[in-house]
Amino acid sequence: MESVKLGIKEAAEFLRTHDEFLIFSHANPDGDTLGCAYALCGALRGMGKKAKNICADEMSKRYMFMKDGLPAQEDFTPATFVTVDVADRKLLGSLGDKYGSKIDLAIDHHVSHVDFAKNLCCEPNAAAACQTVYKIIKELGAPITDRIAECLYVGISTDSGCFKFSCTSPETHLIAAELLHYDFDFSGLNYIFFDMKTKERIALEEQLYRGIEYYCNGKCAVVSVTTEQMQSVDIEDGNGISTIPRQIEGVEVGVVMKQRTNGWKASLRSNSSVDVQKICSAFGGGGHERAAGCSFNNMSLEDAKKMIVSEIEKVLS
Repeated sequence: MESVKLGIKEAAEFLRTHDEFLIFSHANPDGDTLGCAYALCGALRGMGKKAKNICADEMSKRYMFMKDGLPAQEDFTPATFVTVDVADRKLLGSLGDKYGSKIDLAIDHHVSHVDFAKNLCCEPNAAAACQTVYKIIKELGAPITDRIAECLYVGISTDSGCFKFSCTSPETHLIAAELLHYDFDFSGLNYIFFDMKTKERIALEEQLYRGIEYYCNGKCAVVSVTTEQMQSVDIEDGNGISTIPRQIEGVEVGVVMKQRTNGWKASLRSNSSVDVQKICSAFGGGGHERAAGCSFNNMSLEDAKKMIVSEIEKVLS
């Protein structure tokens, strides 16, 4: 399906003229998809519309404040289906089979977006989908509460690495600055999402550091984490380990191999001009230039590592 491409005004008009929304986050949800979902849901409810969120997986307890901050609303039968920060239908997880062909509007920022919705509003140059959602809410004229601003800030800050990643633009800072006019504890949020580590996360990091493998004359670092190891940490702790190999001096491409029920997922991060989205696309994956992922189903860890490292070698050589 080829989506009809919408700008900010057209996406806002679509939302203005529809009601009874079901808003989807991607599976294994992060701060951007959840920030989008709860900010947009809150804004639509503030306009008197009916809206609720859904996700295939549980969210980390660190994001529960978003859910707790939504005003109560009676249940309803959804009529309009919207995805936020979802680059591919398969990223809906277990909800994909039931809803994947019903999506009316996708709001995204991935350059690797695969059309699956009837309409698409995508800004691939945005550091986070929350940037786009913010502009849509402003265009709608919907009230922005302190909690909506907080949700949007979390999405923008987490997807930009607290404004450190190369995807950060002047617009990213300008929107964040506007959000800081609202009353929420941004300093506390920055501690929770960028500095605080659970004891379980520290223990996992210790194991991962002992297992680092280097390739391509030290320009590529690979660590592997099993399902059993992941069970000991919070969801957000698990998401955060993807940056560990990238932090090593001299490493241009960091890889975290995460065990799945049917194989392994590779999460790639780049420090240099290496476009890891292109590397992952060779295996049916995608993402951003500096952060991307792909899956190796029904494959051993050693075979999966061999394939992904071989593709990285082609680029680094």
